[in-house]
Amino acid sequence: MAVRAPAFALIVLIAAALTVALRAPAAWVGDWLAARSNLRLIDARGTVWAGSALLGVSNGRETTLVPGRLEWRVERITTNALTARLRHPWLVAPFDVSLGAQAMRVDKGRAQVPAALLVAAGAPFNTLRPGGVLEITWTDTELKGGALRGEVQVDWRDARSALSTIVPLGSYRLRIAGTGGAPSLDLQTLHGPLHMRGTGRISGSHLKFSGVASAEPAMQPALNGLLGLLGMRSGDKVVLAIDT
Repeated sequence: MAVRAPAFALIVLIAAALTVALRAPAAWVGDWLAARSNLRLIDARGTVWAGSALLGVSNGRETTLVPGRLEWRVERITTNALTARLRHPWLVAPFDVSLGAQAMRVDKGRAQVPAALLVAAGAPFNTLRPGGVLEITWTDTELKGGALRGEVQVDWRDARSALSTIVPLGSYRLRIAGTGGAPSLDLQTLHGPLHMRGTGRISGSHLKFSGVASAEPAMQPALNGLLGLLGMRSGDKVVLAIDT
């Protein structure tokens, strides 16, 4: 029996939709990220399901490229989420990211990143032109709206600045932690002549942080200029304040 025209048209449409879905270009992932974050995918290759691209971080005016290609492969799809495995030269090991309608879940992992990438975050890093290494570790983490469940730890090792002749300035640790609500921030100095400490909180797109920075007495003259760029002076200390 001949297939009726409407049924044949439906079959053609379904086949076309499946072909588009299976061969959807990797650039679509970049479009999705750009609409929801400051991450950019450049020179995307492959498909939505298995592809690679250069990763960039945008501050709204310019994009800082992350050396090395990011690779992804979709591992599974359920009614609630899509899970992909990510690989990058700076990752100690591949890890899985699950994207759902309302939440994103990330498996625990670890990465080492040049501190120069902090320039993409804008002030004050674009002025300080930082150097050193960022060692980033995170637990199994869930991000739902502005709520975080998990912990991210960033250790800035052998921190340095193009504006200071003191090398290194020190090593610092930033903890970002949440138990299902707005994440808190805690900054401390691990060691070094430049001391920084402070606390803060991220509420949606609002970041509020307050702290102090100071120099060891013997290093005060050498670090005076750099301290003046970090914040407002209060005696022999500098007040660190971010409220965006």
